[in-house]
Amino acid sequence: MVQIQRVALFPNAAFHIALRRVFGLGRSTSLQVAEACGISKDLKVKDIKETYLQKVASYIEANFVTGDALRRQIRENVAAEVAINSQRGMHHVRMSRQTKAGLQRSPLFTKDAKRQ
Repeated sequence: MVQIQRVALFPNAAFHIALRRVFGLGRSTSLQVAEACGISKDLKVKDIKETYLQKVASYIEANFVTGDALRRQIRENVAAEVAINSQRGMHHVRMSRQTKAGLQRSPLFTKDAKRQ
């Protein structure tokens, strides 16, 4: 099984669709990566040679923040917002308290659901 950025890609999926499994790569970014590395968007993952996969991995690492590094960056940004007591930071604090208390909003507990 092919792995890029420690994420296993499905062998029967089109390459640009399989790339979306990498945290931080979406539709347009995966198409951009495939195009920049010279891979047709119609090719399946199992049909791509190892040299192209290495080229893709190095291109992603050089041009994008993905995976664990992106998660860490997001976590640090949220912590900075909380530290300066910004409105966005306080929103995260409120939501984390509600989640811990079991008060997170869900469709089962909305006003419309209670009326029915």
